[in-house]
Amino acid sequence: MTNAAGHSQPGARKVVIVVEDEPSIGTLIADAISDEPGYCAIHVGGPAAALEATKHVTPDVMVVDVRLPGMSGFELYDRLKKDPRTSKIPVLFETASGEDDVSEFRRRGIATYVKKPFDLNVIVEYVKRLAAPNAGSPRASVQPRRV
Repeated sequence: MTNAAGHSQPGARKVVIVVEDEPSIGTLIADAISDEPGYCAIHVGGPAAALEATKHVTPDVMVVDVRLPGMSGFELYDRLKKDPRTSKIPVLFETASGEDDVSEFRRRGIATYVKKPFDLNVIVEYVKRLAAPNAGSPRASVQPRRV
């Protein structure tokens, strides 16, 4: 259920769009998020599909791979931030790269990213915090699920 601004109302399921060009990784992340009560994650294979999806639904959070075909995750982020409809969507980046991406994160003021290989529980906890900023800290006992 969404309000007039297109955002989820309290008590409604939180919608997460996972933008990952590797189908197995994208599905794994989306399934882990969807396993959480009150969350529904949609996996899309690239930036064009992500932009199209945001025309139909305003997600509560997006998980975006930095390295995507045709348009980088940074370029997708920049486009989302320029559109008033999508400018407030929190984004969690995932990256396999090192310092180049870290300097891009800093330049854009991005603080939320995880490096591959990552723990799925860490991604889920980040998503939960981004979807509900006042929700508090992540659970103390996190069981690793490596990708």
